Amino acid sequence: MVRNVDQVEALIFYGTNSIFYPKSKETKNQDTMAFLPGVEDLIEECKRDETAVLAILDDHGGTENLPREADIVYSTETAPPPNPRDLWNTIHSIEISPKGFGGSSGFGQKAPDPERSPAPAHCVILCDTEDKCRAARFAGTRVLCLTENDLADGVMNIGVYSDSTEGLDCYWESIYMDDIAMPGSFWLNPPHPKDDEGNGVDVFSVIKSYDDVERKQQQQQKESTQQATNEGLADDINPEDNEGYLSAILMDMDPL
Repeated sequence: MVRNVDQVEALIFYGTNSIFYPKSKETKNQDTMAFLPGVEDLIEECKRDETAVLAILDDHGGTENLPREADIVYSTETAPPPNPRDLWNTIHSIEISPKGFGGSSGFGQKAPDPERSPAPAHCVILCDTEDKCRAARFAGTRVLCLTENDLADGVMNIGVYSDSTEGLDCYWESIYMDDIAMPGSFWLNPPHPKDDEGNGVDVFSVIKSYDDVERKQQQQQKESTQQATNEGLADDINPEDNEGYLSAILMDMDPL
């Protein structure tokens, strides 16, 4: 099967603020979180093209008020960027049956396509921070960002409102799926994980490195908390309540 190299096969919103209005920016009371301008149009285009849509939300974002009518697969961040673990797992959580093109215009016959292993999706990441751009680079994907930085394939235009308290100053309204499709070498070649300087990296080594650092930080925090707790308990102890302390006093009094 020949793969349609022009097709975006998965669109991933990385970060709550890359897809929804921040709570501080919402202008009306509503039961569900509000999409940023342009997001609903992108989702409708994905439905039309049968493109998978996924969202990795911040771990403090909550999931109780998410709009469920949209065909979006939600997940929650478990590793802070630039660790690419969440992004890598999300990319490989979906199975893509590549669409072919060309053929015999309906008048010919051909043998059935051979079975093939599911292929990793050709993904485009939409995010809002430089560290998330870095994670996308580690995962070998294309990335567009709402924040000015040198790592993104494209940085969205900033919209300026007359009253900054009544809206959000960044959005996806100015792009369409055709704008983020990228035929050519990027699609034809396998994903190429790379660092900030464009050097190739092993994504599993990168994930392990960040996981080790995070694990060490958590252990240090746990030890600091335990030490502070122990010191607090020691300060609260009255030495006169200690049986050994009282026994020592009584032994000193025996000769008397």
